[in-house]
Amino acid sequence: MEAWCAEFVRRFPSGDFYVSLPFWGAFAVVVLLYRLAPRRPALKEWLLLVCSVCMLLTLPRFTLTMLAVLFTVCVATYSCGKLMLIPGRLTNPRRRRLLAAAAITANVLVLAFFKYAFVQDAILGLTRTSPSGADFIFLIGISYSSFRAMHFVIEAYRNEIKQLSLLTFLNYMLFFPAFISGPIHRFNHYCVNSAAARNAPLRSDLAAGLDRIVHGLFKKSVLTVVLFPYTLKNMGIPVQEMPVWQIVVGLYAFALYLYFDFSGYTDLAIGSARIMGFVLPENFNRPFLKENIQQLWANFHMSLTGWLTDYIYWPIVRKLRERDFFRKHPVFLSNLAIFITFMICGLWHGNTLIFLFWGMYQGAGLSAVNVYQKWKRKVRNPGIRKYFKSSLSYAVGVFLTFNFYSAGLLLFVLNTSEMMLLLGRLK
Repeated sequence: MEAWCAEFVRRFPSGDFYVSLPFWGAFAVVVLLYRLAPRRPALKEWLLLVCSVCMLLTLPRFTLTMLAVLFTVCVATYSCGKLMLIPGRLTNPRRRRLLAAAAITANVLVLAFFKYAFVQDAILGLTRTSPSGADFIFLIGISYSSFRAMHFVIEAYRNEIKQLSLLTFLNYMLFFPAFISGPIHRFNHYCVNSAAARNAPLRSDLAAGLDRIVHGLFKKSVLTVVLFPYTLKNMGIPVQEMPVWQIVVGLYAFALYLYFDFSGYTDLAIGSARIMGFVLPENFNRPFLKENIQQLWANFHMSLTGWLTDYIYWPIVRKLRERDFFRKHPVFLSNLAIFITFMICGLWHGNTLIFLFWGMYQGAGLSAVNVYQKWKRKVRNPGIRKYFKSSLSYAVGVFLTFNFYSAGLLLFVLNTSEMMLLLGRLK
């Protein structure tokens, strides 16, 4: 059980950064320093950067070396973006594509090195360093910072970046409320909704921020604590010895635990940022009350889903749509793009093949809904169409969707041998 808990914490950072008294004490000092500082843009930008760096250095295993790596990645990414944004500087389309591709590839490699043990082992093997050293290479927040950096490069390539400042970019990348686990905010959104741009009084931001913080603390300190003993691997009984009903209850508890833990963290991040004067994007919108898996994912971890849709799904669709076969089979094209997108989503979540299988599982479910929606639009029977619009149809959809999502969590909590034993029981 202790090993499972350690693995759970490794896979799903719980945001304990936000539920300790030292954090809130330091945060109060940061708010006073930043909100009461003279309204000089450069001064406030520097002050925010210093505050973010100081707060991040309090994180476990976040060292000066890791900070130096992040600064190097940020400066290199910004330099590539700036080169593409300077009018008349880099106008050759091929060179722009090559530079953007190189910057994105570099960020993907950084993400892969710090996230995936097999990549670390391979590199350390080539450098004749003991592969066991990979166990000590770690950079918190790399999944989110890499996606923010790639977003900046893509938007710079498209000439969509509205403001260009290294200091602003560093603050965007290192902004401590969203650093650990998002939301994955966009650069233009950050600039438009920064404290300097909004110029809102502390009183209004304080009221809105405190409201979100109270909700977040209740989720993380009450609801998750109540649910945790009932999650699948925390009942004190081997999964292969559980009756089916207990496995179902354990999966339901685990699904709700993950939701309240992550959405609680998001509330704390959004609330803290709001008190600082910044508006972060929403990340959850009652996902377990949606009637199909497409709607669930459109409202669960919305900043990640939106990122994947904009930068993975749509580019695949637009590229393949140029071919006659895919243009004549739009549902197949959409399903292929969905499948690839969620395979990437699965690999982004974790560093083992089980996460790839989880992504394939979700992709299969989304693809099935795509086919069902196409059939549904063709139905003309008045009685069936009336059912589609009924409360019963909605309730059935919510029930099936939640069960589909919960069943997929088996891939997160069971190892291969436990999964085989469970499948053997269900035959």
